[in-house]
Amino acid sequence: MRVLPVLLAVALLIAPATAGFAVAGASPATGADDRPAILTERSPDAVDPLREEGPNRGADAVLVDASTVRQTGTEDGTDGNGTTENGSDAPATDTWINVLSAPSDSATSVSIGHHRADLGPASRIETARTTASMRTEAAIAHVRAANSSGERQRRLVAAEAEVRDAEARLYERQRAAIDAHARGELSDRELFIELAEISATADALRTRLDVLAALAAETSGTSLETDSLAFRLSVYDGPVRSYALETLRAGESPDRIYVETREDVAVLAAIDADDGEYLREVYRGDRWDRDAAGDADESERALERTLAAYPRVDDRSLSADTLGTDGLTRVNVPFEGGRLRTFVSGGDGDVFIEHQRRDLASFSDSHRRSTTQDGIEVTVDATYPGGPVRVTAMDVESGEPVSNATITVAAGDDDSVEVGSTNAEGRLWILSPDRPYRTTVVDDPRVAWVSEVTPVTPPRIPPPESGNEDES
Repeated sequence: MRVLPVLLAVALLIAPATAGFAVAGASPATGADDRPAILTERSPDAVDPLREEGPNRGADAVLVDASTVRQTGTEDGTDGNGTTENGSDAPATDTWINVLSAPSDSATSVSIGHHRADLGPASRIETARTTASMRTEAAIAHVRAANSSGERQRRLVAAEAEVRDAEARLYERQRAAIDAHARGELSDRELFIELAEISATADALRTRLDVLAALAAETSGTSLETDSLAFRLSVYDGPVRSYALETLRAGESPDRIYVETREDVAVLAAIDADDGEYLREVYRGDRWDRDAAGDADESERALERTLAAYPRVDDRSLSADTLGTDGLTRVNVPFEGGRLRTFVSGGDGDVFIEHQRRDLASFSDSHRRSTTQDGIEVTVDATYPGGPVRVTAMDVESGEPVSNATITVAAGDDDSVEVGSTNAEGRLWILSPDRPYRTTVVDDPRVAWVSEVTPVTPPRIPPPESGNEDES
């Protein structure tokens, strides 16, 4: 498996990395050029309660992430540079809302990339959307050109079947891209371009289904299953991809994005600092039974499974709603401090997609490490790999925040990499590496750092009818 922290700009161009691994040649789908990655796009008319309205704003930055998962908690004590640590085993519950994650028996790799803006692949995504739209127009024209009601019915059924086949190809295409990325055969840039084209195509197919449904309603004796098919096409999106896209639409760059893949599994996470939100989306294709048949109790089981998998969300939930059809159910649960969406496979299936939006303020300081050096008190509130880490710098003498200080991160034996600057409150949110790391605050000429910050074990959702949170 690869864990790739990625910074995306308005079409990302990857400059030489300071650490990481070699990537094989470009895939046939992306070509061998240096055009950057751009994240997926949804239809602007789509309604998504997990999607934020209005433009997002990000900043160019660099994230250092790491290899070899160290899923160990912190311990009380003081290290050689005077760092103290709060290692409570009973953290504030908001931090420990469960997460869907990759199986725990996974090796990881790391890539550190410096990115700059470039308009390269944007036209490629628009080309994919335009091509799909043109095919939609051709399909609709073919239906409308039928000479009889019977012929129109046959053409409508054939057009729906074509969309169904296209969805199956999108599923295989996404799986192939994730697997190639996990094997090191597809770069992070190439992966995002592929995901973007898949999402754009899925949106166009959903639009085609809307028109086909309207035409079927006008044609006596015609019955199509467009609702279930359109619902299945909705899985090719998520809050992290939407966030990146919206920043691009606003003409700015999305902030850092954490990427983790293994066979048929992808984990994406991001921090929307302007809106104070942590975004997370996880796809577990290994848990999706695409042949499962739905039944009358499917939605109720999906809701029960979701609330059982995320008990602290259930404790804080304001309401919940489900929408399901044909062996697939979506569950939306707004809760105090955030919003959760899951997709649950039918039959004896389980949660295979997780979307989370969470207020950064809901993450506690239960795994805190701090130090005082050179007149600066530095505090690092650690979390699980890919989770949000709060770094705070305060002036010891004045008690005031140290703003505009440069923050660097060094994972393991890697070199330090600049990840951003503190704001007016002396704070910067970063995404956690997956191995012990050092965080340094540079307020020239003063320097202070916290060493050996250890990411904690992710609070994984338990398997069905199990209390074991070390889910795989």
